[in-house]
Amino acid sequence: MPSKHRDPALTTRPPKDLKKDAQVVLSGRKLEMRAFVVACLTALTKDPERFLAALKPHWPDKKPYLGGRAAAKTSREDQQATTSG
Repeated sequence: MPSKHRDPALTTRPPKDLKKDAQVVLSGRKLEMRAFVVACLTALTKDPERFLAALKPHWPDKKPYLGGRAAAKTSREDQQATTSG
């Protein structure tokens, strides 16, 4: 069944403690996480150089892309085939 939402979801998994700390900071200012994310995306599109420069010292290391669920399943199947044969 297709989603009835107007906008597609944006899914991300920040570290648990970072998310908790950010929620404390935002709620202390009576701001919501969703609105903060929308404000960040808006700032990025309006003034990318300045916004990205402000984020540069906080940018996380790139996580390796493992290929998602399908790649992980194929990798496990390949591993099982080489160890059982």
